[in-house]
Amino acid sequence: MTIAVHLPDDCSLPHPLGEEAWLHTFTHSIDAQGAERSHVVTFASLPEHIEVALQVIGESVRIPGSWATVNGQRMSSLVALWNRLDCYRQSLTVADPQAFCTSKAVTLQAKLGCSAESCAAPCQFLCRDCALIGIHPPTALVHPETQVLAVLGEIDWCPNLRRPA
Repeated sequence: MTIAVHLPDDCSLPHPLGEEAWLHTFTHSIDAQGAERSHVVTFASLPEHIEVALQVIGESVRIPGSWATVNGQRMSSLVALWNRLDCYRQSLTVADPQAFCTSKAVTLQAKLGCSAESCAAPCQFLCRDCALIGIHPPTALVHPETQVLAVLGEIDWCPNLRRPA
């Protein structure tokens, strides 16, 4: 997966971007669209450098006009990206990432009081009922509806949503 953080040209770059030790974790370029220019910081070596990406995204939240893409798709907010990327980072330390993701979904459903038996979300960002999308029968991960929910939930890029071959 490739994450790109777009920052206004006139801003100070987030702290880790100025550290020489981190230079191998990202690429930096200037994007010119008409009269507007922006810094583009791209992280392609994930999950290897996920900690730096999370730090940059977290610091970029405070910079007005900042935004991000994952695999070329624009995220609705840096906070949404940070939350999803942090969840993915947490899954990297467990033996069964799919079970981890399911447990996160069950925990969220319990916190929100989601009692719909039809909710079989494999990810906390995909609960149909908690997201007020409606009640539908459980679907396999490859079902088109689930893919639509993954896109709407801005988590379709997550490697944990891939079905084993």
